[in-house]
Amino acid sequence: MQLTVKSLKSLWRSEPFQTFLTYALIFVIVLGFYFGTPLVLGTEYPALTVASTSMLPTLNVGDLIIVQKVDPAYIRADRLTGDILVFRNPRNPEELIVHRAVKKEKVGSYYLITTLGDYSKYGEGDQFSPWNSSLLIGKVIARIPYIGNLPLLVHAEKNMHILLLTTLAILFILMLFFSFGEGEQEDKKEEGIRKADINIAFFIIINLLIVGFLAFSLFGTFTFPQPGATPQEATIRGMYADLEFHKNYTGAEPLLTMGLLHYRIDLLFAEGLRLGVPTFSWAQVAILALITFNTCKTIDFLRNRKALKAINLKP
Repeated sequence: MQLTVKSLKSLWRSEPFQTFLTYALIFVIVLGFYFGTPLVLGTEYPALTVASTSMLPTLNVGDLIIVQKVDPAYIRADRLTGDILVFRNPRNPEELIVHRAVKKEKVGSYYLITTLGDYSKYGEGDQFSPWNSSLLIGKVIARIPYIGNLPLLVHAEKNMHILLLTTLAILFILMLFFSFGEGEQEDKKEEGIRKADINIAFFIIINLLIVGFLAFSLFGTFTFPQPGATPQEATIRGMYADLEFHKNYTGAEPLLTMGLLHYRIDLLFAEGLRLGVPTFSWAQVAILALITFNTCKTIDFLRNRKALKAINLKP
């Protein structure tokens, strides 16, 4: 089927495509925040992706961690309550490591810091410790699950091609869908009914997608190959699935603390309470999206109710 200028205009005016453009605009705004956050957080690496399992279960492969500059003098170093730090590998400064501070010692004008991954149940420090505080990037103040997997995929060249081809394929399908059925001019009644049917279908699909994502963000678990990680596998978990994972992984009692758009999972060991990281709550975002979308659609329906009623009453 030949794509015409008319079909492109139809695509541009369609509600699903406008929704897609809205999310694209949001993505651009997020990128703006990303490039502005180094100034706010005081570090050249304000957002990083976790690419290994050394901090399980506190940090998962594919988590996007938010990093803030910290003065070494104010670093909290303890096996349970120590700050989670990002620092340069002393053997390879181009590589960044994220581990928990367990010991700190002042030597002259700098500090020697000992760190250990939460994955390690034993040992006094990791293979990089102690390291000079001049290698410090910052401390982790929050994590955002899931979305760090995209940068990990892009790091693999073949997957970057797959992402590009997938995006083009989706755009092509949308153009075909909205050009299909064009030809003879519909009368106003048929056109109104067709648009109403499309809007209803769109309403149902979006609700199902949001509800499905909400359910997954609470209880879901999904494991998939991740070429950009070590090992090359990643698992994304919903909040309660992550809570259960903490318990099964460590044998300790997990404690869930909820806040506005975030939660935190701490672990109660015999030695004391090990602090988790404030985690962005996709479930709360899904609930807000569901309420906002349905409210907007309800208002839109009420505004157009008279027009729809007139169309249905016409012979």
